[in-house]
Amino acid sequence: MLLNFYFVLVLTTCSAVQINYTKVPQAIRNNTGSSIILDCNYSIRPDDSELVVKWFLNNELVYQWVPPKQPQSLGVLKDRLDLFYKVTGDPKTAHRALKIFNPTTDIAGEYKCYVSTFADEDFNSKTMIVFEPERSLILEKKRPYSTYQNFTCQASEVYPQPTVFLFKDAEEHDVYDKTSLESVEWTTKKHSNGKFSVTVTSTIKSSKLDYGSLIFCELRIPGTGYVKRESLLYYPPDVDDLNCGVCMRSILSFYTYLIIYCTLYFLDLILFVSRK
Repeated sequence: MLLNFYFVLVLTTCSAVQINYTKVPQAIRNNTGSSIILDCNYSIRPDDSELVVKWFLNNELVYQWVPPKQPQSLGVLKDRLDLFYKVTGDPKTAHRALKIFNPTTDIAGEYKCYVSTFADEDFNSKTMIVFEPERSLILEKKRPYSTYQNFTCQASEVYPQPTVFLFKDAEEHDVYDKTSLESVEWTTKKHSNGKFSVTVTSTIKSSKLDYGSLIFCELRIPGTGYVKRESLLYYPPDVDDLNCGVCMRSILSFYTYLIIYCTLYFLDLILFVSRK
């Protein structure tokens, strides 16, 4: 009987403070103008005293609430929180959550909720990614080299660093059946604003490309679910040159016709004026 009582006493003491769950968005878009909520749901015993709730971002203290005082925003979240926001009506949990105005890339990272009382403490952590989509994504066909055809894809000013790869479609243009192109050159540039620009050049044997094959460039931002694709239709160089020649002949024919038409018009106008 005494042994059973001992185990109950230990269990009760250990669970004096318990974080039930922490809600932190896994990924959000940079600078949207909207607010987000980070919540730390915890339980404490009714007789617990000296409650303190803290939030850390990358191990830096950014928020502190000591009831019944008003919460404080600190560090990189200074003046970026709604300190009057209440997630519940309970005076012991009302200000447990963070309401962040317009999140930007500088406040991404690991958020840790830390709750303590006189008798116990608990904490939990989750990571939030703040991402910035690419400014542009450009896919180009390069001049062929021997029996190979090269393609280049350039993604500019993305955050965090993305993955980029090129592939061709299957025979029936099923983008889920991907034939990856071999990457022969990869360049990554980090800008002063922290964003990344990536250029990938990939190659494939010309014999593996059909007339009108669809080539894709796919950009992904890891951990966010963000995917962007660009595509182009492949035509052999001689077909491109033929199309270009036809295009140039059409343009020259149009301007030749226009010059003849304008000349005849002005000659008629001069004759008309001279008769008067």
